[in-house]
Amino acid sequence: PAINPMQDLLESNNEPPIVPPPKMNSTITKFVPDYEAFTMNSKYKIYPCIWPSYIDSNKSTKEGRRILKDMAVDNPSVEDISEVLESIGVRHAVQPYKGYPRDVESRWDNPGRVLYDIEQMRNKLCVEEPQIVELADDNDVPMLSDEPMTQKQCWRFIASKIETMDGRKDRVLKAEQKREADEKKAREDARMRAVLNSKKQAATTTGSSKKKGKKKK
Repeated sequence: PAINPMQDLLESNNEPPIVPPPKMNSTITKFVPDYEAFTMNSKYKIYPCIWPSYIDSNKSTKEGRRILKDMAVDNPSVEDISEVLESIGVRHAVQPYKGYPRDVESRWDNPGRVLYDIEQMRNKLCVEEPQIVELADDNDVPMLSDEPMTQKQCWRFIASKIETMDGRKDRVLKAEQKREADEKKAREDARMRAVLNSKKQAATTTGSSKKKGKKKK
């Protein structure tokens, strides 16, 4: 019989079907520390928030980065931000399934945001980072303002501490190990597909040769 060129498409596929992830509840909120959950539940919504994209060195300003790229960090997560805030004793609320409207990709790749008590952060750090006021005249000396720590300065502080967190180091190590394992599996799958295709091609060639070799009666 003639070989059907569409046979490969008709053969059953043993690979599992692609199922989209379930839609998570974006209202889920985790309070840190948890013993202040009752207190925070009534006022956390007025806290300023920080999205990972704000301090992500891989993001452009159009995608939501709010600090200089040199001060940003590679692929920060809400877990990283929460760990920094927890290390200095700042109460905050983590919403792991919120999506940043300005960066659509982050809704899938790196969702979530953190709402933090900025007044407590200012008090905990006891630091008022000087703000340089840029002047139009290059001959003038920049002046330092006396304003308290701003949100952007809080973001810079958080970004500067993320790489030192033990949890961050552990997550980066596990992510690297998973990436290496995935690459190894992909190479092995490609090798097996090449072997199967080679055997299939050899069988097709052998069958064709036998047909050509038949003698007419």
